[in-house]
Amino acid sequence: MPDNDAYSQFERSLSQLAELRDSVARQTDADFVFAAAQRLQLALARCYGGQRPRAATGHGARGRILNHFQEHLGEWITGEELAAVSGIGEWARRVRELRLEQGYRIDEQDRMYRLMAAEPDGAAARRWQKLSTIRRGDGTPKERVLALLSEPVGAVVLGSELSYVVGGRDASPLVRELRDDDGLPIDSAIDCRDLRGDAFRLLSVDPTDRRDEHQRLFPESVRAEVFSRDNYTCWRCRRERATALASGDRVFYVQIHHLHADADHLDRWPLAELLDPAALATYCRACLLDEHATARRARRRANPQATAEG
Repeated sequence: MPDNDAYSQFERSLSQLAELRDSVARQTDADFVFAAAQRLQLALARCYGGQRPRAATGHGARGRILNHFQEHLGEWITGEELAAVSGIGEWARRVRELRLEQGYRIDEQDRMYRLMAAEPDGAAARRWQKLSTIRRGDGTPKERVLALLSEPVGAVVLGSELSYVVGGRDASPLVRELRDDDGLPIDSAIDCRDLRGDAFRLLSVDPTDRRDEHQRLFPESVRAEVFSRDNYTCWRCRRERATALASGDRVFYVQIHHLHADADHLDRWPLAELLDPAALATYCRACLLDEHATARRARRRANPQATAEG
């Protein structure tokens, strides 16, 4: 039994809240109503010695939030309402757990939430488990980014997923490092029309499929301008990603080709001439390799002595 003082406080708080019944019906005097509700909650805590009974499995805060969502499927629910339903301060974390760990489709907008399907998406839950496993791994952040991009090779990975596996930091610099410094063929929305926003796709880990080392000389703004202008289509073979995939080429990606500069000495060109879009063209991996090989053979034929001395 609670002590008399605690129980008396409960009775007074309950009476005060009952007196505000008309205010609730009219949706007025909100400050008084919520204050009375808080006093009642405090009185209950004193009556029960501050101990809330441990909920049975599935009936804790997360279970109560899920039940409330399912009872109001497709309806927007405020964060304050979810806090009241859950009875805990970390209700937002439980919503994230439902969304990420269990795969429930929960939309969020301006601290409003709604459940869009009563049953969870099993594939989304398995995806989170994979992300969580990689995040807990022993590798460096860069290694964890590569691990996710490689699971499996060719799959689309979102920037938010990459950020998660590296502890919430921005992972885009690591993606650029893998692409520009290590030469991995990683597509982004800049490189092809089928990717949007901060999505990425690793096309191959085979060393023979690496990007041309001089591609790092071209800023993303220049690449975006040239690729978009050329409709993401190779000048030489006239293919773009969809037609390449249809022909069985799964490692098709576009790169920048300078129409005038020596491919082996691009880093020696004046910056204004190097980055002039009028002198740049979109080439696919295979055509750029062939173009460079043809140019080197021509130089050897034109100056065999210099080649031998070099």
